Amino acid sequence: MIKPEKNLPIIAVLIFITAIAVLFQIFSSDFRIKTLDVLRMPLKIISGSLYLLRDVTGFRETILENKLLRGNISNLEKELLNLKEAKLENERLKKLLDFKESERRKFVPALVIARDPSGLNDSVIIDRGRKDKIEKGMIVISGSGIAGRVIETGWSISRVLLVTDYDAVFSGVVERTRDEGAVSGNMRAGLVMKYLALGCGVKKGDKVITSGLYGVFEKGILIGEVVSIETDSGGLYENAVIKPEVDARKLEEVLVVR
Repeated sequence: MIKPEKNLPIIAVLIFITAIAVLFQIFSSDFRIKTLDVLRMPLKIISGSLYLLRDVTGFRETILENKLLRGNISNLEKELLNLKEAKLENERLKKLLDFKESERRKFVPALVIARDPSGLNDSVIIDRGRKDKIEKGMIVISGSGIAGRVIETGWSISRVLLVTDYDAVFSGVVERTRDEGAVSGNMRAGLVMKYLALGCGVKKGDKVITSGLYGVFEKGILIGEVVSIETDSGGLYENAVIKPEVDARKLEEVLVVR
């Protein structure tokens, strides 16, 4: 509520103008001219004050309008962000659902709730544990690719070592040429497939899948795609740098193969 004393200057100006108007109606034109001449400066000040008051009022209205517009824009941006996030989540869940429906195995859906902050291990924590019949060694996938395997279990959470970790070593096979090699994690480069025979014919774009050997991962799960071929420093074999099918840095939802 506006305080009455704040309106006193405006009321005084209005009374002053009204009084002059009444006097102009009563007295002669000569008197009016002389009065205007005497009151020229006060009228000029009052006129300027009125213009200033009008400008200030308009400025305040503009500020309020801008605040309202900024608020509306902020709300729209938040709604748009929420819609985008929901769309991306739906796409990820659809991939998981499509993969689940295409396989006859049993899966337990899980959410990634934490990551290893130390940087010493490339691992994540999921919100499923022994109460969900999750056991050490179980395979974890995301979309159509391998993500890692369970290495620790609690009652309601589990730790998953991702395939991009240095300690994650397993056997892979190039789908096109059937060449086998040892796939190991390289947190910076993604994955490296070592010990390929010289001149094996593996090339950029080839798909690499799990071989099923040594019991680490079952056969036929997509690991990733070859992005480059390098000859070992000793010249005895070739290494293939692989881009993982699953981006571990963006992992949010997974399926545990039970």
